Amino acid sequence: MPPSNAENSLNRLWLAISGHGHGHLVQLIPLVKALRLRYPALVLAVQSSLPASLLRQSFGDELEIHDELADFGMVMSGPMNVLPAESLAAYQRFHENWSEHLEAQLALFHEFKPDLVIGDIPYLPLAAAKRYAIPSMAVCSLNWADILEHYCGELEGADEIVEVIRSHYAAADVFLQPEPSMPMATLENTEAIGPLVVVGQSRRGELQQALCLHAAQRLVLLTLGGISGQLDLGQWPVFDDTVFLVPETWLNDVSSPLDVDRYRSIESTELSYADLFASCDAMITKAGYGAFVGAGCCGLPILYAERGDWPEEPWLVSWLQRVGRAESIDWQTLSQGEFQAALDALLQQSPKPAAEANGAAMALEHIETLFR
Repeated sequence: MPPSNAENSLNRLWLAISGHGHGHLVQLIPLVKALRLRYPALVLAVQSSLPASLLRQSFGDELEIHDELADFGMVMSGPMNVLPAESLAAYQRFHENWSEHLEAQLALFHEFKPDLVIGDIPYLPLAAAKRYAIPSMAVCSLNWADILEHYCGELEGADEIVEVIRSHYAAADVFLQPEPSMPMATLENTEAIGPLVVVGQSRRGELQQALCLHAAQRLVLLTLGGISGQLDLGQWPVFDDTVFLVPETWLNDVSSPLDVDRYRSIESTELSYADLFASCDAMITKAGYGAFVGAGCCGLPILYAERGDWPEEPWLVSWLQRVGRAESIDWQTLSQGEFQAALDALLQQSPKPAAEANGAAMALEHIETLFR
């Protein structure tokens, strides 16, 4: 039997979050924050392959965490390259055992009894919610059906799986597309909302003191969005008056020793990414929702490596170029650290008014509509 919701109130929320990078998590953090303000007694369960420590850091300790497979996105070789044949094979294996996956998901729902299921953007929990008669919502700037079709559409057997995935997205009560999103012309349940991101506070003074920076030094955040793979910083030339904040794991796997005064770990700052976005002079990254929208909503200049074939990229780039400051480089230029001129040009651009991060408030209106 489906859970009772006689009072039309949201008490128990199930979040299913793709572990393919951090952008999906970034989109849901402000939404959960808004929901907790609206429903203070909210009980939260999170289903994701992301590290439990990251989930607790994002949502607090008062939540259930389930690591049962919700989705796997696309199979990749490093942070930039999708492997089409391997990705399709992974989806085919997953769908061969679809009934078992669905029954396992239903068992999770039977135990937790959610009032609402939100997926960003696993489709298995959305399918189970439809089967269990639970209100459901997809939230994302992309969907795996369109991504799979883009990379694997010419491969035998892809069309059938794409249509099945698309049908599960279509079965959600609504699919919210935070700005900027790629088009989803094949879905009829989409609704546009504003940018979904947390805007942090500048902690520059604290960072300067903690990192012993002098006033003329640039502080540059370097991240590739949570996808496995890294840059060999030991190959990079010396950047005058520049300190890079990088993932801690990058500091230990280099071809030659690093100047520890020029490369510091992101983790050592003990600040959220939102606050780092508001505190640094620039960010170097690849095109992705969390980085681009976080930067566009706080005025942070971005130097980004072009991915080229990622279908969401044109919509992200056009949005950021409209609202923020951005310069592109190719992957080889980034990996070799030959981007001093591009970084200088980026920082000479005139600032623009930051975009408004109003997506959470708009999403909350859609959720409250479901419960009326």
